[in-house]
Amino acid sequence: MTILMVLAFSLAANSTYWESPVKQVGSISPKLSSQFGRLLFKFDLPQQLDGVTIDYAELVFTATPDTGNGYICLMGAYPVTRGWTSDNISWSGTWSNSGGDYADSIYSTCVIRTSADRPTRMDITDIVQMWAGGDLANHGLILMPLENSGRFLKLHNTPGLPEGAKAKVRVYFTPEPKN
Repeated sequence: MTILMVLAFSLAANSTYWESPVKQVGSISPKLSSQFGRLLFKFDLPQQLDGVTIDYAELVFTATPDTGNGYICLMGAYPVTRGWTSDNISWSGTWSNSGGDYADSIYSTCVIRTSADRPTRMDITDIVQMWAGGDLANHGLILMPLENSGRFLKLHNTPGLPEGAKAKVRVYFTPEPKN
């Protein structure tokens, strides 16, 4: 955590950044108790990020897992490969695969603690760079537990965000050189 804070301070002092509340947020729950619930986040990147170098990007949200062990839940973030909105998602309704359509490689991980008063900061730099570079269509992120801890995830209001926003994204970038 300390390393991320030092990195963010260094980037804030030397980089340009863009920040926005994440307005498309959803959760889907499985019907079988052997499967894990998932969180979805979607946000549009502004044109100013098209083709630039992404120095660091983070997703900030507050959630608590039903871990069973009472402490933490290790999560993986995958890029979603199919369009969705928070009004029309379910475990099987809008997807080709039950539980969501996503790229099969993990691009980011984070630890969610059971405290609802402590936001999670997830490094999503590689995914945002792929979106900004046009290498991957931006359909958002899906987060799911990576181990047998936490069947369901509950999102909470994150301090400092506008009413109704459950998460925010902040992207530090190097602007394109001006000719």
